[in-house]
Amino acid sequence: MSSAFHVHIGGAGVMIGDALWKLYEKEHNETNQKNYIYQQVNDHYHPQVLYADLDNRMIQEVQRNKQIKYKKNSFLHGKEDASNIYARGTYTLGREIVDIGLDYVRKQVETMDRLDQFVVTTSISGGTGSGFSDLLLSRLQVDYGNKVKKNGFIIFPSSDMSNNVLDIYNAMFSIEMTKEFLNSITMFDNQSMYKVIDQQLDLDFVDYSHLNNLVAQIISSYTGLRRFNCIDNAKFFANMCPYPQMHYFIPSYAKMTSINDYSRKELSQREFIKYITNKESRLYQCPKNSKYISTTLLFRQKEVNNFFGKFDLTLQNLEHFFNQSPRIFQCTSSNYQILSELAEMKKTGTFFSNDASIVSRFQQLGAKFDKLHAKRAFVFWYVTEGLEESEFHQGRESLAALENQYSNIGGETNESLNDIDQNHEY
Repeated sequence: MSSAFHVHIGGAGVMIGDALWKLYEKEHNETNQKNYIYQQVNDHYHPQVLYADLDNRMIQEVQRNKQIKYKKNSFLHGKEDASNIYARGTYTLGREIVDIGLDYVRKQVETMDRLDQFVVTTSISGGTGSGFSDLLLSRLQVDYGNKVKKNGFIIFPSSDMSNNVLDIYNAMFSIEMTKEFLNSITMFDNQSMYKVIDQQLDLDFVDYSHLNNLVAQIISSYTGLRRFNCIDNAKFFANMCPYPQMHYFIPSYAKMTSINDYSRKELSQREFIKYITNKESRLYQCPKNSKYISTTLLFRQKEVNNFFGKFDLTLQNLEHFFNQSPRIFQCTSSNYQILSELAEMKKTGTFFSNDASIVSRFQQLGAKFDKLHAKRAFVFWYVTEGLEESEFHQGRESLAALENQYSNIGGETNESLNDIDQNHEY
């Protein structure tokens, strides 16, 4: 029987993992393949997971939950954080613990019949999430090769908001990692997630727990194809990639409802598809209109609905470059919630799109990098941690190559950013 191994890296990745495993625990009794993400020892189920951070603050938060039977080798941490510097996670502090982490992974993988994928959560804005993710994933690539898929659920820098002045550099250095060491990247940014939560919920206060829950719901539905339906999800994202490195997907999620919304109602099939394919439901929003390369609707409901979406004109009329029809999957399970203020809806879904309009966000990232690097801002912080100055240019070239791939398939040229500059400040 095949299994998945989860890897949660850096502060954001660790807290997403914490939300995800709390959700898995609530779903556990309903699942058909419990050993897909757990190892069973006697009557106990132990998560197959590695939490990794360069300091132990967030990991201690996870360890406080005694209801989940984590193994001792599920936690890896150093003695100090990366100070939001990619090079500290890759070249200095990260190298001190990476071999220990690989050993922790190996010991857990040896208990599995067959490992089919790594599920990775991280944020490439921070030093650990970018730098140590790069280091660890490169080593996992060497040890496990291409036969074991590596699917990332990654927080990217937001377009207009940031609490980290170095996030642009960190993300730039991580682009090559996302291209070479991951088979798929499902993209999020905090600003877009806040907008979606504000649109769907009437809450007085929104914090990171709501964002982490949102990402966890999407990952749970994805792994739920195997856990509830016994469907091989290893190729779920592969069929959305016309070219190997064009594996960046934008998710949309619907529908969240507050437990105090007494007027809430379940959407009809037509209303639901129209709602989830709307631009405002995207968790990584682009300033340009959608240009679909491929799309997949992952629908989640306990009752089986074999005809869901097949005759819906909204879904069928989405224009795709290769004239593909959207694929439709159903995860036949209940919709659990770990946040008490959110209602457990009968019907939710995630709409994944491989969308050429994402090039506009890559161009924004490149423009911000160029303005910083032209003034050599903060370069000294990276060089003193072992990073060579040539890597700034290599990272920028890697992003430019990715821009060109999406621009070419979208029928666009590398146009100026004047139209984007009018709406976004750098």
